[in-house]
Amino acid sequence: MLLTVSGTSQNRQGNATRAKLVKTAEKLFAEQGVDAVSVRSVNAAAGLGAASVHYHFGSKDELLRAVVLDLGAAVGSAIQANVDVLAADSAAPSPDALVRAVTAPYLDLLRRQRTRGMRWIKIMAQITQAGPADETIEPKLRIALLAQVRRAFPNADADRLEARWAVSIMGFVQGLSRADEWDRAKLSAPALEAFYEDLVTFVVGGTERLLNS
Repeated sequence: MLLTVSGTSQNRQGNATRAKLVKTAEKLFAEQGVDAVSVRSVNAAAGLGAASVHYHFGSKDELLRAVVLDLGAAVGSAIQANVDVLAADSAAPSPDALVRAVTAPYLDLLRRQRTRGMRWIKIMAQITQAGPADETIEPKLRIALLAQVRRAFPNADADRLEARWAVSIMGFVQGLSRADEWDRAKLSAPALEAFYEDLVTFVVGGTERLLNS
């Protein structure tokens, strides 16, 4: 008897395969580094054929994009919502409010999904070394966010404002990506909250120093 697979079943199978590849790549990218992981190793670790990544994503870059967006889309949307709140306020945001608008969604992610969230942050830490990643997770975010940075620091050097802001946020992501290394128990909830508060205090102070100079 000839067995056929309906289009719906094929779609489900395809979606399941894509999800498996994304989660496998997420784990490998976080543990071994994005540059060190090959397409072949992702396929092998997922237990799939040698052409699976190329069939479902086309390239390693597109697979990485899918990994970033899998958890990052919600993070980017949350940051955008926070920035919209700042923009709606007639008063300029304080440095603390500005930093928290961007960083609090990272903490929320870790509250919801500790293991996968930390993997995602470790991947973002690698990506931000090459430049700002906000356009990857939310394309319109960069422009809206920089408008609030300018409101918070009206006397900042306009030519250096974006780069200096990027340094501040990169410092946060890099620091948070190593939070689990400071606690062999992978950070209890209270320890994570305390680590975040210390990191935000540090980033706010550095941002004020950079952008007010």
